[in-house]
Amino acid sequence: MSERTPRPEPTAYLILGTARSGSTLLCQALAGTGLAGDPKEYFGAKMASWMRKWETPDPVAYAARLARERATPNGVFGAKLLWQHLRHLGRASRQHPALADLDDGELLATLFPGVRWVWITRDDKVRQAVSYWKARESGVWGQRGSRRTIPLKEPEFDEAGIARLLETVLREEDAIGRFFAANGIVPCRIVYETLAADYEPTTRGLLACLGIPVPPDLAIADPRTRKLADSASDAWAERFRLARGLGEGTARPG
Repeated sequence: MSERTPRPEPTAYLILGTARSGSTLLCQALAGTGLAGDPKEYFGAKMASWMRKWETPDPVAYAARLARERATPNGVFGAKLLWQHLRHLGRASRQHPALADLDDGELLATLFPGVRWVWITRDDKVRQAVSYWKARESGVWGQRGSRRTIPLKEPEFDEAGIARLLETVLREEDAIGRFFAANGIVPCRIVYETLAADYEPTTRGLLACLGIPVPPDLAIADPRTRKLADSASDAWAERFRLARGLGEGTARPG
């Protein structure tokens, strides 16, 4: 009997961003290629329950299990991290003596050797904050297909609430930039507006940036999640900008 061809070692990448930055659309784009794993939020609130389910007592074992279970046949694994997930992962990991003294960059490199990074951002931070506010208030974080998700309540415009979330987004993006700079990481950069406008070319470009070989006949599936923004979101964003003295696409007074 001939020997089986060994499966390639997993190639890991992590997507880092802020809430409502377009990370869900990006994850669906990558998953739809069939070449980039199944990037989801594996390090958020459900991390502890998954570790118990898989009987992985420490983050190193959990990361190794993830890389095996959630990789595509070409050996590529991906995951999505919001900024607060990265902080949570750091705190949880440093409870284990072998990881206690590692800085953030060393920690992630230990969990995922050879890891590559993707940084997704959104140019229009006001629209991002409006989307964040509406999702928090309604409980609707995405729409799949033609089926409409019923909101827990209809959100109302709240200038102060949107402003708080805008500051959260700006603060977390600043922190992400410092994280990459401090650890000498040059991530692949994706801008939501570019992804939404040029879905397939942007996805192909990211695969190339990550070093994932792409067959010439690759077909990239359309996104499953429908865009939630509507004319009301446009009106809210404009109303907020006028109230705060902001120009189009800006986040702070000039």
